[in-house]
Amino acid sequence: MKKALLLLATLAALALSPAAPAGASPEQAASLKDMLTRRLGESAVSRDRLHVERVPDVAVTEKAGLYHLRIPILRLAANDGWMVEAPLVEGDATPRPDGSWQLKLRLPQGLTLYGGNGFRLGDIALARQNLNLVISGDGRSLLSADLDIGNASFKPALGAGTGSLSALRLILTPKSMKDGVWSGRVSLALDGLSLKDPMGIDRLAVQRLRLDGGADGLDMRRMGDLLASGDRAHLDRIARTADLSADIAGFRQVRDDGTRSALEMGKGKLTLSGLSSAKAALSLDWTHEGLNHTGNRLSPDLLPVRASINLTGTALPKALLTGAKPADGWTPSLAAAGSTIKLSKLTLWNPNSTILGQGDFRFGPGNANGVTGNATLSLRGVDKIITGINQSMGANGAALAIGLYALQGLGRPEAGPMGTTHQYALTITPQGQVTLNGTDASSLFRGLMAVN
Repeated sequence: MKKALLLLATLAALALSPAAPAGASPEQAASLKDMLTRRLGESAVSRDRLHVERVPDVAVTEKAGLYHLRIPILRLAANDGWMVEAPLVEGDATPRPDGSWQLKLRLPQGLTLYGGNGFRLGDIALARQNLNLVISGDGRSLLSADLDIGNASFKPALGAGTGSLSALRLILTPKSMKDGVWSGRVSLALDGLSLKDPMGIDRLAVQRLRLDGGADGLDMRRMGDLLASGDRAHLDRIARTADLSADIAGFRQVRDDGTRSALEMGKGKLTLSGLSSAKAALSLDWTHEGLNHTGNRLSPDLLPVRASINLTGTALPKALLTGAKPADGWTPSLAAAGSTIKLSKLTLWNPNSTILGQGDFRFGPGNANGVTGNATLSLRGVDKIITGINQSMGANGAALAIGLYALQGLGRPEAGPMGTTHQYALTITPQGQVTLNGTDASSLFRGLMAVN
């Protein structure tokens, strides 16, 4: 059901991405209609992850200096068969002096949602909708947006679940736009989302979600390709800098396989820079509480019910962003780039185990191991962590589990109210010597690095 939200957001962008010269006249209305039809046609034949299912009959008329848009039966489909249909899309387009367009969108008959099997799941009613956008003159860029939706409800067909949304507000504020490169900020506020199955079980629920992000030099074409295909390769040179802050509370999800996830609260910020160059930098600050997950993929002993992390990195190779993992692991690539990684704080806690740590590492080709630095680490429940690795990773985690067995014997044990913790102080020298609590651990370190 959450796929309906993605389909709805993309539908709004597709429905209002026409192109036409400035000025309003019957001739320009005909040109606008032709361009809009061709753009929808491009989407229909693209078969991207999200695409128009068929090219609708578009009507554009000129009246009192405005273009009135009318698009009946606009359908947006996903490759897995899910589809959202707007029985009617209406909008007014006002030409602006700079050649862009001010658009006001209306969905007077709401939306209809279809599942992956092609069956109609039900209708989405929007009690409050104020949808305002500004697009570039060529229709290929969304310059600004203010989308306000309230008291949305899902009326199911036979056998489908129910859904409701108290409020959703999306605001896009531009700073500059030139040659398809956008700079500005985006904010999203969502309250009271609930999607239930026919048995009344919450399949997805979010009490509160706040997102605030910005970008400098965002390539809108690459962004569009990323959203359409999901291919992380489009992240290459997608922007110069970007940041995202998130605040979420009351998240619950039940998947089709019965896997359940929940999060009481989470809050953090991610900042990325140098995305258009060969080396990037990042800063991550994140904390959460009340994380719960049941399923076969992750052992409860590894689940961080409570977590906090503060991490910075500089001169990071582009492969870390695009996901193209080197065949020989990350360390040689980090060394070649001269990367630095500083972990100011790491806390991973659950009732059975705890990991606390901090560290400062510098990578370079002149170092025997490719890296130098130091770190401190505190582990509680090492046996539980090893058991969790074996349960979650099986044979793929055997080498890591063996390394942790060896690591446990090198730790300095300390008794505490929740059990014994093992303390570690790690030092890596440029000559390749690795000491752990003053004891040489070079062989163990190289073995763990090979697991990488």
